[in-house]
Parts: sequence; C-alpha cells; structure tokens
Amino acid sequence: MKLIITLTEVERMKDALREALPYVKSSHRAEALARGLGWPTNASMRAALAGSPVEARADEHAFLNYLRKHAFEVQSGSLTRSFALAGIRRAMDLEPALSHFGYRVPKDRDEAFEEAEMRFQSSRAEMLDDHAIDEFIRAAALLSRFGRRKSLNRRRGSYGLKHDAERMTGGYVANGMFIAAALAMGFSAMRTHSGSPNAHFNISSKESAAGDMPAQAA
Repeated sequence: MKLIITLTEVERMKDALREALPYVKSSHRAEALARGLGWPTNASMRAALAGSPVEARADEHAFLNYLRKHAFEVQSGSLTRSFALAGIRRAMDLEPALSHFGYRVPKDRDEAFEEAEMRFQSSRAEMLDDHAIDEFIRAAALLSRFGRRKSLNRRRGSYGLKHDAERMTGGYVANGMFIAAALAMGFSAMRTHSGSPNAHFNISSKESAAGDMPAQAA
C-alpha cells in the first residue's frame, strides 16, 4: 500500500503508534517508523518530507525488525494500520464532504436540517473506526493495481470498484472508504454527477495482475 504522506501524516502515525504501543520508547517508535516507511533514520525521513509530499509504502517487516532488534515484541499490523489511519485523515482533510457512505448527499425531503447534519457527521466519524480502517486497506489493495492517467475515467465509478475490491479481498468496503483510499493514494476524484455519493477517478482503464493484498484486514 503506497500513500502520499507529509510531515503531518508522520505526526499522526506517531500519535497512533504511541497509543497502540505505549510500552515502546518514543525514540524507538520514531526510528522504527522511519525504517518502516523506507528511510534509514528519523532525521532523514523528516528532512525528505520537509519539502513536497512523498509517496511512501509501509514495510511492516522493516518496522518490526527494528523493534525486535531493540527487544520490543510488537504484533504485526501496527504500522500498516497507523499508516492507513493517517491516510484516512489526509483524505478527510482533502475532502470535507466525504463520509463513510461517500460524498455528502442532499437531505431527504422529510428530514430536518439538524437530522441530516447529525447523520452526515456520524458517518464521517465512522471513517476512523477500526472496521473502516480495514475497508480502507482492502480498497487500497485493489487501487494499487491501477495506474494514474491525466483525465477522469468515467467508465468506472467508486460504487462498482468497491465491489471489485470486496470480491478480491473477501471483505466489505464502504463506498466512502474506497474514495478515501483513492485520495490518499494520490488519485484525483470527482462526483459522478451532482448530488451523487459516488466518484470517478483518474485511474487507468485496466488493472495489472500485481497489487498489494491487505494486511490485517480480516
């Protein structure tokens, strides 16, 4: 799973890892994170991210190997999930109208504004739940099979693609989490039409045989 990251995402991953691994020293968490994202040290990672955003991959083995060398036993999946959570937060920052369901839709005719707002905010908060992280990872597994093109691919929409991700991974993927994964991976996204919760992306027309399979997304 490759995502676009900045120093903001690094800090968010550090926060998530601090919560998940409180028994690991802060300096070791930071250095393990750097190894897991492909840098030799925390300092070199921060220097590389001081400028423009960078595409990075989460290497769970490198992350765990560093911690084990320093006598910390950590359950596999800690890095992948913190990486995915940071990606979700980045997508939420990029698209304030996105929720677990998809893009915000007009309120129902008989629905009060307050009820519609509460429904949207509840669905948006759901994007940070554990099950939504799993869905994001499954979506990214499918999206990693596609390249980017300059224009939107209007032949494929998020609702159909999320079903492809479900068939490939064997688990549920919400429409909004598929859109979030695409945004976090650097794809462009646009509503399929006004008022729709679904999106088109600038994905290639055909997927490759190679791709990431989800880690800890059961």
